[in-house]
Amino acid sequence: MIPDLNFIFRVLVFPGFLFLLSFSLFCDWFERKVMARMQNRMGPSYTGPFGILQPLADYIKLLTKEDITPDHVEGLLFTLTPLFSFSLFTFSIFYFPLDGVNVFSNPGFEGDLLFVLALVTFAHFTLFLSGWSSSNPYSGIGAVRILTQFIGYDIPLLILSLGPAFLVGSLSLNRIASHQPVPFAILIPWVFLPFLITLQAELEEDPFDIPHAETEIVAGYGTEFSGRKLAFINLSKDVQIIFGAILTVELFLGGPYGPTPSEPHRLWFTLWLILKVLFVIFILEFVEAICARFRIDQIVRVNWRLMIPISILSIALTILYAPLVRPLIGGV
Repeated sequence: MIPDLNFIFRVLVFPGFLFLLSFSLFCDWFERKVMARMQNRMGPSYTGPFGILQPLADYIKLLTKEDITPDHVEGLLFTLTPLFSFSLFTFSIFYFPLDGVNVFSNPGFEGDLLFVLALVTFAHFTLFLSGWSSSNPYSGIGAVRILTQFIGYDIPLLILSLGPAFLVGSLSLNRIASHQPVPFAILIPWVFLPFLITLQAELEEDPFDIPHAETEIVAGYGTEFSGRKLAFINLSKDVQIIFGAILTVELFLGGPYGPTPSEPHRLWFTLWLILKVLFVIFILEFVEAICARFRIDQIVRVNWRLMIPISILSIALTILYAPLVRPLIGGV
């Protein structure tokens, strides 16, 4: 059997693993520069032009450090969960139409929106296992906070993700992204704005960063990790942010689609996706820079008393609004 070289290239190089890894490092640098500018600091400046190679240098340093496994940990889980969480986040991004089609060179399938959300829920559970397996009280508290926060905010995130699906009449990410002559962020802002707030909680960004609150529980679920394991924990965090930004772009900002003045279209699609992802990350970092951390009880109250009722009302309004919009966007 002759291997499909195009498939191998797309999975391993572009728009697959190497592209996502490089883009994650670039977005890490972009986040740090944006946060530094808002806090009147320099941010990464010396490693590479404008400090752009600093995230890569940080990971190389972690990979070369001693990898310590404390006593009394759940050895197999402690070793594998950082790799599993990184793999699940990366695999979920493979199903997004990054350049008009997904990494597997097809437009996806009906229901892939629910599939990628389910994959991310499993990835969150692996992060919980990483803290639970550490046999450290701070890691245990961080692990419990993951379940409290992520599983709770998964509910409004899923409900709000259905808003664009109702407008298009499809659960296909490619169909949702391609049927936005006007971005859904403009057509249904009552869904887009709560979605951003919920996404902030899903990505552990301030004011929702309680699973690893350093002033309370050292580093939360990642306290006991070092060396290569800590590198993959941090990579999971970076890829998780990329996932959240791409999900927002696909659902509310037209995905990779935009003006394509010349061939090849896929290059323009990738360029549009990158610009939109950076725009979403800028919004998330802006909110993080101006907000202080909530307490755990406030996080729970905001979810169950505010975000879930708002998400239900938003999706109900969208269902009533959808028949008026579908003829304009080509929905079914």
